[in-house]
Amino acid sequence: MLGKLLPILLSLVALIGGAVGGELLRGAPPPPAAVAAPDQAAPAELAAPDLGPQAEPPPATTPREAAPVSAAQPEPQDASAPAAWFKFPQQFFVPVLHGGRLDSTMILALSVEMPETATEEVYAHEIKLRDALLRQLLIHANTGGFDGNFTTEAHLKKLRGDLTATAQAIVPRVREVLIGDIARQER
Repeated sequence: MLGKLLPILLSLVALIGGAVGGELLRGAPPPPAAVAAPDQAAPAELAAPDLGPQAEPPPATTPREAAPVSAAQPEPQDASAPAAWFKFPQQFFVPVLHGGRLDSTMILALSVEMPETATEEVYAHEIKLRDALLRQLLIHANTGGFDGNFTTEAHLKKLRGDLTATAQAIVPRVREVLIGDIARQER
């Protein structure tokens, strides 16, 4: 009897495991601010002229339907706009070489600060941002930025400034790149 049930149970466990694994790989949905921003639609509705009872309201657009913001015409940054943060899901691993040999590896956890209205744009450019930030971290490592006491405020301020400028070249509305964790793993 067990010999007949075992293949069925194994198939059921594999099916459930595959479904759970698929959900884990899909990742977390974007934060609610990126999916729906009902307060953004309110000013447009208030500004619409009253055309009487026959007029239909304009169709609402979702953030995904809205036209993308181009680098040539960035929206003006509003310093008073509520802030949002995007934390890169994986850490950045940066090799530090001396004399052509791997000396150590820097491990960094980075986040991006932006206006709440730029959340969708940052999520859409996550891969480009990660590539550009990693490229800047490699430049920093190759120019000796991670040698000696790399945790002094002067060193970290320069690194944050370089990373922020790099991120703003991809998404101009990024306010700052924040360093959540930084560690050096010696070889």
